[in-house]
Amino acid sequence: MKKLYILLESVRDVVASLMQGYNLSNVYKTVMYSAIYAALYKSLGGCEPLRPLEEKIPLPLLAIARRKLVDEFLNLLEHLNMILSSKKPILIREANLDFIVKQLKNEIERVDYVLMYDCMSMIEFLTISAYLRLKGIKSAFLGSVFLNPIGLTRFMTHQLFGADYRASLLGVAQYIADNLGGIAYAKSSYIDEKVHEVGYLGVDEFVDVMDIEAIADEVLTSTSRGRVLVGSDHGYDVVKSIDSKYIYVVHGFRPESSFKAIPLLPLSRFAFFIVAYRMG
Repeated sequence: MKKLYILLESVRDVVASLMQGYNLSNVYKTVMYSAIYAALYKSLGGCEPLRPLEEKIPLPLLAIARRKLVDEFLNLLEHLNMILSSKKPILIREANLDFIVKQLKNEIERVDYVLMYDCMSMIEFLTISAYLRLKGIKSAFLGSVFLNPIGLTRFMTHQLFGADYRASLLGVAQYIADNLGGIAYAKSSYIDEKVHEVGYLGVDEFVDVMDIEAIADEVLTSTSRGRVLVGSDHGYDVVKSIDSKYIYVVHGFRPESSFKAIPLLPLSRFAFFIVAYRMG
């Protein structure tokens, strides 16, 4: 997963450069737009379905997105697709919570606080990590990535059955904290709730109702506790309707479901981690 870490850091650095002079909400929309643009470019060739989202983004940000950020996402999405299509045994380990926790311990040794988000996707991780950098907080993606083949919380939480922890996302946060020496832990269901509430209204509506400022400030405030590990159980998927140009966000999309759509960003299969702490 070393190459994935490098690609994520590269995209995040470009996103961080967008923070100068633009509010967080517009940067978040630009990151979402760029990722979907790259996916459409690779799979369908036309980006007309993104027009409603495009109209919500300042023109200078759109220009930067097309000139720099889309190319970064093209490389990143290609690598994510390669991981999903791989049959290598290593991917079995990446879907094992115990293995991932051991990898986290090897990478960062210890943390003070663990904050787990239900359904936080790569888009939010990139935006929040860049925001933390703007605020003078050290923020880095970790090489440990949990692979969730069904894109649902239960794939992670069921791995705690038989252990001395509740089989819940809060139990996972506690399990990670205990193994990394953390003295506190928490979980948030805010993003998951928004995906279920408004995801089907369309991606342009989704980015409007997602309070990315509140989430970013929550993570920022948590760094007052010391070294913070921010993680997730899975992300969400961005899909395009087959019968129309409609693009929406869905929780754990399945091609065989009743929804006639094709996946653009199968981000529900990945759970990322970042570590953040105040400098000095």
